[in-house]
Amino acid sequence: MEFDSEILSILEKVKQGDPDSSFDYAWAEGRKLYLKGRYFELHEVFEFQWKKETGSRKYLLHGWIQLAISLNKVFKKPNIRGSKMQAEKSKEKFIKLSETGELSLNGEIQIAGIISYLETLLNLFESEESWDLEQIKKLSLPEMQENVKELFSSSVFPAS
Repeated sequence: MEFDSEILSILEKVKQGDPDSSFDYAWAEGRKLYLKGRYFELHEVFEFQWKKETGSRKYLLHGWIQLAISLNKVFKKPNIRGSKMQAEKSKEKFIKLSETGELSLNGEIQIAGIISYLETLLNLFESEESWDLEQIKKLSLPEMQENVKELFSSSVFPAS
């Protein structure tokens, strides 16, 4: 897939440096893409960062990568089976994240909201071959926290 120069520039910046130095940038740029409905591009940006991560930050990014692909398969390139599969995998990652003990109270609330959204979404898949697309489109998308560090306890990000 070919990307525009804006995405290529973001990907290049995310590739550079260690995970701690690029995480905030990747998150901020990914969030902008999410808010614009550019789910596939969000997935690419987070995938570049995800490859450098470990632990709970990796679960967070992986959950969002799979959620973004699911949303892309709902809103951009309809694919019932693919969207459902990615939503199921995303839910698994967010559940694992919630079990790490590394989330702040705010993080626990945010991640519970994402899991709830995914459960509602998955209930609107009638089978592998059909979905209630009109109801899916009416769902409010999960919030993506602006300051990602507020999702975690202080041990997840090193002091600056």
